[in-house]
Amino acid sequence: MRPDLRLPRLSLLGALALTLGVAGSASAQTVRIQPSLDTRLTWTDNVDTSATDEQQDWIAEISPGVSISRESGRVSGGLDMRLRNTAHVERTEDNATYLALQGRGTIEAIEDAFFIDLAASISRDNLSAFGGRVGGDTLDTDEDNETRLFSIAPRFAFRFGASGQGNIGYQQRWRTGGDSTTEDERSGTWNFGLADPTALRLFGWGLDYQRTDTRYDDSDTQSASQDVTQEVGRGTLFINLDPQFRVRAIGGYESNDYGLGQGDEGAIWGAGFDWFPTDRSAISVTGEDRVFGTGYDVSFEHRMARSVWSLSATRDITSSLDELGERYLLTPQNFEDLADLLQNDPDAVQDYLAGLTPTNIRSNRYFLSKALRAGVSLIGVRNTVSLSLSQTDRSQLEGITYTGLINDELDDYERVKTRAFSLSLDHKLSGLASLRLAALRSKSEGEGVEDDETTRTAYTVGLTRRLGAQASGSLTYRHIKSEGDDPYTENAVTATLGMRF
Repeated sequence: MRPDLRLPRLSLLGALALTLGVAGSASAQTVRIQPSLDTRLTWTDNVDTSATDEQQDWIAEISPGVSISRESGRVSGGLDMRLRNTAHVERTEDNATYLALQGRGTIEAIEDAFFIDLAASISRDNLSAFGGRVGGDTLDTDEDNETRLFSIAPRFAFRFGASGQGNIGYQQRWRTGGDSTTEDERSGTWNFGLADPTALRLFGWGLDYQRTDTRYDDSDTQSASQDVTQEVGRGTLFINLDPQFRVRAIGGYESNDYGLGQGDEGAIWGAGFDWFPTDRSAISVTGEDRVFGTGYDVSFEHRMARSVWSLSATRDITSSLDELGERYLLTPQNFEDLADLLQNDPDAVQDYLAGLTPTNIRSNRYFLSKALRAGVSLIGVRNTVSLSLSQTDRSQLEGITYTGLINDELDDYERVKTRAFSLSLDHKLSGLASLRLAALRSKSEGEGVEDDETTRTAYTVGLTRRLGAQASGSLTYRHIKSEGDDPYTENAVTATLGMRF
């Protein structure tokens, strides 16, 4: 019998909301609860994104919601919920009502020792690299594109010696929803770590172990994927050449059974360094010899008074659940970036999330991913310019044969490569009004028994104006063109009115 992956979702959402609410009753001055009402009216000349039968339509939306946030004390985090209700004049069969939310919270159950992290996301967004609407499109309310992600992670942190730190943790994550392309998925990860990077001043050490068990479930038991396990253990020798620069030597062992009835295991050997040239700059580089070849993790971030620069490059085994978790189950860093958007501009939230990972793929399997991302934001008195570039190369793991997968994009192609470019300009016209110009272009290529290529281009011009202390409105025009096996062109004009209470 296959495991039942159904999650008592209301229980987890209720726990997150109740946690923030109870914290508010104990310390009201640190909690913010803000009801909202967002309305949107859109005219589109191609509502069904068809290349041969373009149909105009008017789409109205009324979305009541509430945002809860708390930034201090034993409980911190935020939850934004909206009940989206859309109504079409022509294609009334596409009318939709669903709950959209983003939330993340941390409970410090025992001071400086025991923590519980909670996260949840419900969204409707196209995850296909080769067909459908552009990622982040607010008109995408198709039930087949709904993705529900939930996470709960208790962890225990402790100290030993003069500078040693340890942690024991477990994270359970769920992915449900969507059409028959993807199966429900659950992963449970055990983490154990001990480290004292400055134990002997010049030298330090670290040990960590991780085990991940992934379970799948599908209504058609004949098509369900196999359950898999991965174990990785590492030992690290730190050489502290300078307070701002240290070198790492890495050794370890890993195993997985991602192949049907077969596994892979081998030693890990690697090295890396961490460099903090200034308080606002950080560079980290790691390279390893792994069972799949060379793995690496490179990151660079530099913050100045008027600019933010970032670069990351990775090559590792991953899954759609891992990628979606990075995008939607917000980390502490990108949650802070998103806090103001949750309170002020729901459309900007979609733009932000789309910029994190411009194009995903639909896959039930683990795969080898090579990703490169770079971004810069230049912040002026009246203008902010943001540029991001990304390239993601996903491929089947060598020597592994899969069976029983339905419409999996990595079943159709041995390799999927996506390049994306986005550029935006935000200009303050006055203290109450601002202008936004944005462009996004992505190209996805599938290689295998058959080859495929899809290019998507989107241009947006929008004017936003604050109408009062608690109200704002916007008028936006956009043009989208998709070229490939599922081509379409769309022009749309959207007027919004948002109120906060």
